[in-house]
Amino acid sequence: MAIVITTYRRCDDVITCINSCLAQDLACEILVFDDASDDGTAERIRKAFPGVRLFASSERKGLIVNRNRGFREASAPIVISIDDDAYFSRPDIVSGVTRTLKSDPRIGAVAIPYIEPLSRQSHSSRTGPFYGRAGQDLRTYVGCAHAVRRQVALQLGGYREFFVHQHEERDLCLRMRAAGWRIVYGDTGPIVHMASPNRERDRMMYYGGRNQILFETLNAPFPDLVWRVGAASLGFLRYRFAWTTLALKMRAIGAGLVQSARHWRLRRPVTHKLYREYRKLQSHGAIAWDGPIPPPCHETAPQQRSTVPE
Repeated sequence: MAIVITTYRRCDDVITCINSCLAQDLACEILVFDDASDDGTAERIRKAFPGVRLFASSERKGLIVNRNRGFREASAPIVISIDDDAYFSRPDIVSGVTRTLKSDPRIGAVAIPYIEPLSRQSHSSRTGPFYGRAGQDLRTYVGCAHAVRRQVALQLGGYREFFVHQHEERDLCLRMRAAGWRIVYGDTGPIVHMASPNRERDRMMYYGGRNQILFETLNAPFPDLVWRVGAASLGFLRYRFAWTTLALKMRAIGAGLVQSARHWRLRRPVTHKLYREYRKLQSHGAIAWDGPIPPPCHETAPQQRSTVPE
């Protein structure tokens, strides 16, 4: 197993994340991609974790570029991705993901259960909690808590880097399903996603709207494409509506249409049957949680593991 963490200016958070990775009961290769942080992140990781493979950029490359590099640099057949502001709550989560993948060779990715404390929820989790069952087929996984077969990701070309930020997982998951792979919900304890307040919210909103349109353009069959682009645009305008964000949203929609025209040659629509099946599936999300926040697993099981992968 390999665990890939991409980080930017969240030094304390990523230290907690790495410690929880080292406390897993299955030895893992750990790769950390520091995206040109200016808060001493790389120096602190290098000093505290000499066994971790650290890749420090001198200029920002972005989340998608670094995750794709993680697929290429990892030597293990399975790559787990966890956000820098998240951590493993139990030491057996990685081994549980391994069991799920071994249970069916058609599984290409596992959506790992995760929680977001009420005071630290991301916008995507505020519309309602996720209710899923182990082994359930899902539409997509979320970036902060998932595992992917490395060879599957490489064969499909990884994430499309022109998405820049937002919806790249959704795009890769649909391409996985088109290639015959399953995306299933895992049967493990949760990852805790603390949803750092240090988030570029305008950037996330802009690319969220832009990429909804781009995703449909690249993947939806005719005539669904026409109404899906319209529905995505309208839904984006209505989502958490505020006059102060209207101009930003309009720019995002315009950018989505421009990018759709620019990348039209890459359009590979899935079949109507697959698209209908995909639309019926549930998306990955944070599970309902109103109890105490589980501590990082290294605080309850402090024995650290080697970073030699299995």
